[in-house]
Amino acid sequence: MCEEQNKIVAATVVNHIIPHKGDQSLFWDKSNWQAVCKLHHDSTIQRQEKREVIIGCDERGIPLDPNHHWNK
Repeated sequence: MCEEQNKIVAATVVNHIIPHKGDQSLFWDKSNWQAVCKLHHDSTIQRQEKREVIIGCDERGIPLDPNHHWNK
C-alpha cells in the first residue's frame, strides 16, 4: 500500500491476505502472509475487513472496489 503511494516505509506487521477469522490453519499459512506497515494495517486494512470493501481510488478517481456502484 505504501509503494502504491510512492512511499518507502518499513513493514513491521504481518497481515493475513485472507482474514483468518480464528481459522488456525489459515492463520499459520505462510502463503497467506504479507508484510505491511503498521499504519496501513491498523487503519486501511482493518476498515476494509470490517466493511468488506476495498478502500481508495485509482489515479482517475475511480473507486478500487469492483462492487462500487460507479464500477457497475
